[in-house]
Amino acid sequence: SSSANVERSGCHRLESYCHTVTDSGRAMRLKTLNVRSALTARFARWTASRVRPKEKVTLDRRMIYILPTRHGLMFVFAASLVFMAAINYAVSLAFGLAFLMVSIFILSILYSFNNLNQLKLRGLSSPAVFCGDYAVFKIELSCFSGRNREALELSFRESHATYVDIIKNDHEPVEVFIKTGERGDFKAPLLKITTYFPLGLCRAWSVVDLDLHCLVYPMPVTFPMADFTGGSANKEESSFVVTGTEDYYGLRDYVLGDSLRQVAWKNVARGQGMQVKQFVDYVDSQVWLDWDMFYGFNVEEKLSRICFCAVKLAEGGRPYGLKLPELEIAPGVGPEHRAKILRTLALFVKS
Repeated sequence: SSSANVERSGCHRLESYCHTVTDSGRAMRLKTLNVRSALTARFARWTASRVRPKEKVTLDRRMIYILPTRHGLMFVFAASLVFMAAINYAVSLAFGLAFLMVSIFILSILYSFNNLNQLKLRGLSSPAVFCGDYAVFKIELSCFSGRNREALELSFRESHATYVDIIKNDHEPVEVFIKTGERGDFKAPLLKITTYFPLGLCRAWSVVDLDLHCLVYPMPVTFPMADFTGGSANKEESSFVVTGTEDYYGLRDYVLGDSLRQVAWKNVARGQGMQVKQFVDYVDSQVWLDWDMFYGFNVEEKLSRICFCAVKLAEGGRPYGLKLPELEIAPGVGPEHRAKILRTLALFVKS
């Protein structure tokens, strides 16, 4: 019994020790990640303070940064081990191997630098998108130094990278994507151009600001669209009708469930069968998207619903106008009218 108690207490101590080691390891990893994140954020702020917005940028030695990668550090460590072994055992081949490895590392630095040096970047116009979609920023890369530029990686912070190779004396258009979070005039963050060419031992990169902008429309919110009315059109100007009670429209065959009050009994007496009278209400073909139509919603919710209506009405080819506080756009149709309405919604600021 005493031996069993001793064994159980030993197991408990071992478990507590293992938990302590695990917790300390987790704390160390979290601390390392926090330090790394802090250093990365500080370096990003320092880099941003040196970058000025320009439509065209040519990379040079003042804008290119180079650091060894994890594989590069392991390569240097291996070269150091070979060099120390060569000194210890006085092996000529080991000296030659160590010097060869160092030469390869130095050449890797030079090739990584030259892969970005004198590379020209120019921002192009970007199409408008809806909020929540990916903004597409178009960039033209070019070089006239007679060298190929291989394994280039373009990305914004916290976005997917775009990879491209440039043949010498060529212009290469590239699209870089980033997810949008709010409507309005969206300015692209700093663009980072990275390369690990040729061996992945060094990482060369540069950060530029091409002053890229993209118009972001409100996010369309789907909802059941009712028949909107507006204007003062008469029956001849109206282009469509809905079921109503005002004007007599015609007869149709009786369907089980129809009201007996609308049955044309005179036709029944004449032996023409049971038919039902149809009445309609004429609706104005010109629709006004009014700010006050969506009472009880906040600004963004109203804009999202008006945006959905504008998109659907544009698809149907119906004339529609816009009424916002202190702003009114007359009804119209066509792609230009749609773009004007959506741009107004994207840049709207309620006073």
